[in-house]
Amino acid sequence: MTEFVSSTSRSVPVEFTGKSGEYFKLWIVNLLLTIVTLGIYGAWAKVRNTQYMYGHTSIDGHRLRYLATPMQILKGRAIAMLIFAAYSILAELSPYLAMVLTLILLGAFPWLIVQGIRFSMRMTAYRNVRFSFAGTYGGALLNFIVYPLIGVLTFYLAFPWALKKMHQYIYDNITYGGKPLELKNSTGFYYGVLLACLGMTVVIVAVLAAIFAGGAVFSSGSSSPSVIMALAPAIFIGYFLVMYGVAGFFKANLHNHIHNNLSMEEVVSFKSSVSVPGYMLLTITNGLLVMVTLGLAYPVTQIRKAAYISKSMEVVVKPGMEELINTVSDGDSAMGEEASELFDAEVSLI
Repeated sequence: MTEFVSSTSRSVPVEFTGKSGEYFKLWIVNLLLTIVTLGIYGAWAKVRNTQYMYGHTSIDGHRLRYLATPMQILKGRAIAMLIFAAYSILAELSPYLAMVLTLILLGAFPWLIVQGIRFSMRMTAYRNVRFSFAGTYGGALLNFIVYPLIGVLTFYLAFPWALKKMHQYIYDNITYGGKPLELKNSTGFYYGVLLACLGMTVVIVAVLAAIFAGGAVFSSGSSSPSVIMALAPAIFIGYFLVMYGVAGFFKANLHNHIHNNLSMEEVVSFKSSVSVPGYMLLTITNGLLVMVTLGLAYPVTQIRKAAYISKSMEVVVKPGMEELINTVSDGDSAMGEEASELFDAEVSLI
């Protein structure tokens, strides 16, 4: 139900209508066809999968659209694969050449980031208006190379600040109908949530260590290792609590913080109230589903996550939304996006 915020703005929910069964059938067919065609169909699979997720996401009665074509993706992947193959072959010929090529790739990394985000944004449309990305090579160099390096050199004391700057760079350079988004995120929040994650990890690891140590002491007086073996499930559970529970805590807090401080002047703002404990549980159960099904439950977890987040999201639509027109052409190559994935440089917009 639409909630009227004022006579000129209105708050509308984000609706997601995807179904686990439907998406699983689409995903598994796409996976099998990709395997049979030795990866060639992967470009079609990516487009079909993304179009399903976007097409089942609507705001104020309008659905998101993914406009990339399989041939764009296929060409981008082919170029990226050729570059990667050439790098691998030349790197084998000489360690010095490998060092030079690595430096060249490091210099290309910011470009890959910019091109990847730009392509993803330009292929996303809402109300027939496309998104775009105005980030520059210099900005990506600072935010993805220099600032993270400062974070490492300061023994990670500056890492929360570097992460905050990275998110700010991404969102502040996303445009829609020619108008930029603005993210007013807080450095203090990043320090607080990362310290909380660190504290949770230390507590869980300490508890597990105490359990294991107690079991070791108890079993030392016994001729059977059964006590130690009995502790294996506790260690396994602890592993998931650390990896997935803490990750869920971090992502839920960050999702709320970013979207509650994200807006486009006179066009739109966002409200997010994702439950942190609920999202932690979702992350843990999704992780378990993927593990016990050897990855086959992945599409189910994607639907569960999208449905959960959408229920906690609202968008405040302002009068300026009606005045926006498309300012983006369909001329970008997917090479940057596919290369960034190939070299493990893909950026998640959370």
